[in-house]
Amino acid sequence: MTRSAAKLATAGLVLVLDAGCAEVAGIPSAPLNTGIPSPLATIHQPGPTPSGQQTGSPVQVTVIPLGRNNGVEARLPINGYFAAPGMEIRFDASSSIGAVNQYEWDLDGDGDYDATSSEPVLKHTYAHEFEGEMILRVSNMVGSSHVLKTPVHVSAMPMPQPLAAPRNVQVEVLSTVDGVSEIRVTWESDDPAAYSWAVAINGFPAGRVERSARSVNVTDIRREADVLVEILGVTQDMALGLRAGTTLPAAK
Repeated sequence: MTRSAAKLATAGLVLVLDAGCAEVAGIPSAPLNTGIPSPLATIHQPGPTPSGQQTGSPVQVTVIPLGRNNGVEARLPINGYFAAPGMEIRFDASSSIGAVNQYEWDLDGDGDYDATSSEPVLKHTYAHEFEGEMILRVSNMVGSSHVLKTPVHVSAMPMPQPLAAPRNVQVEVLSTVDGVSEIRVTWESDDPAAYSWAVAINGFPAGRVERSARSVNVTDIRREADVLVEILGVTQDMALGLRAGTTLPAAK
């Protein structure tokens, strides 16, 4: 199995600007209005040298600060929803974090919330074909909120089979200074349909690496609390596979 490593800066959402690696789509997004872009960071797509060391030309990326969610975080158990017209979809946000007291659901992604509930589960039936996204906003009693978007595909066509989740996802801490760590994430997969691999930190997209990669170094991991690290495959037409991950304990 070919192995290669990359290095991602995760002070925020990484948008890769080279032609071979497009913006991550469909993974839970960062909170809205989180600030202006920070200076450029770099991703290294290394290749072996005669001495066996990894080197590579840096790729310029833009890092958008994620900001803080003030104690609440919207979460859904899957990356996207598929159904036929007339079939009920069950949106379950019960894994959301924090003292959430209000769930708002924008079922067609038009910016207007169609339903509000105090319960984390909403069942909805799309009467007609729909290709777009559902937007969920969670809030707590003091007005803090967090937004998450997820793809919704409603079609009479047969539902596609998602990419299998990678196996044996592991995290190694390379260094920690003042509660901020650099980590190495490794995984296994032999799924030929995976065109690239996406990395998510606490549900937020952190970037993508090439299909041959089975490890990636991620910097600026703040560990005041436990950190969820996930890997998922992405097809050439940007369909997202199932996730697999592990939890990195908070720094002591």
